[in-house]
Amino acid sequence: MKTILLSLAVFSLAGCVVKYPPRVETEITWSKEGFSQQDYYNDLLEAEKHGAEVAGELVYPPRPILPEYVAPTIVINNNPSGKSGEKSEAEKERESRELFERSRISRERDQLAEDYNRQVALARQAVEDRRTGAIESFLMSRGWTKTTKTLEVTYYANGQRESVKRFKNGKLISALSWKPDGVKCPVTKVEEGNGIVVVYAKEGTERERRSFKDGVEVFD
Repeated sequence: MKTILLSLAVFSLAGCVVKYPPRVETEITWSKEGFSQQDYYNDLLEAEKHGAEVAGELVYPPRPILPEYVAPTIVINNNPSGKSGEKSEAEKERESRELFERSRISRERDQLAEDYNRQVALARQAVEDRRTGAIESFLMSRGWTKTTKTLEVTYYANGQRESVKRFKNGKLISALSWKPDGVKCPVTKVEEGNGIVVVYAKEGTERERRSFKDGVEVFD
């Protein structure tokens, strides 16, 4: 008996600068000959405890000291030499410098905050990577086998579908592709890890051909 337990994660590459980012779906299964789903959950509970111990607590980076704008001392002239209501050249210059300094400090604060948030995100990801790695190592030590299947759909800049690829444990299993005008490529065909993938330029001309054997690209 072979029990397959499924964990499905679907995501898009949000925040990419490209107009039509690829769509990626990942399916992870764990299997072990002769064991039930309950056996898996029992081992998973232990694995999660082990993962939490290995991951440890999140250590936040030190918070940056944000600069503050300090207005310069203003000397009030009670006997202005110019016309009433008009600003002197010195006042105009002072306001211009003040505006520049406020803008500079605001940009610096934004950059420091952005850098800090990025460091926090990296710290969180490091903890999650340790936890996930420890869980997977624990399950594998108990005899469970991990299988990762991935579906990747890419698009041209005009929105037309470019290719559909399926991977298993990082190796290409099948592939189809289309030209930028939407016409299906008559050459691209990968089955059971073997075949050819044609890549087209945005003008529709063939840019390159990639050959695969047993799911791995081969070079002549």
